[in-house]
Amino acid sequence: MINKLNYILSVCLVLLMACQDPAPQVPYNKIPKENPTESLIEMNKEFAAIEDSLIRAYIDSLSLPFTTTKSGLRYYITNQGEGDTISLADQVTFRYSVKLLDGSTCDKLTDVVKTENLGHCDMERGYREALLLMKQSSSGVFVMPSFLAYGVIGVPKCIPAWTPVECTITVIEVKRDR
Repeated sequence: MINKLNYILSVCLVLLMACQDPAPQVPYNKIPKENPTESLIEMNKEFAAIEDSLIRAYIDSLSLPFTTTKSGLRYYITNQGEGDTISLADQVTFRYSVKLLDGSTCDKLTDVVKTENLGHCDMERGYREALLLMKQSSSGVFVMPSFLAYGVIGVPKCIPAWTPVECTITVIEVKRDR
């Protein structure tokens, strides 16, 4: 008799538990996080610090007196050139070659000649910033952090995403539009 009573009580208990409302389900993308923006900012700072230390070590190995801009572009002008500094209003024809900090190159980005209207072009920010430091016939070596170069996308089968690069640039012609 006691076994039967235990059995009935167990069934009743299971039925009572089954009748309770389930805990509310929160969609995964709605789960409150402490502060995702601060987490991403912190992660980005850590990545930038690692990349900066790689760039500093690379520049030290070159033994050239590089200058650093506020954005983080490192540059060494090898030939000052002539005339006025290039402006956003100018059309510039230039030759450039890109290599990774480990020395590897890509045919797609070696000895490339381009003509761009600097104020109206869709080039990587580091190139524009580098050209604005130059004059007619000048040349220089530029080390660009990934966010100034090819960023999160990179160049398929050439430059991996989030990779700093070294770029040599020579200004061939400047057409002033002032």
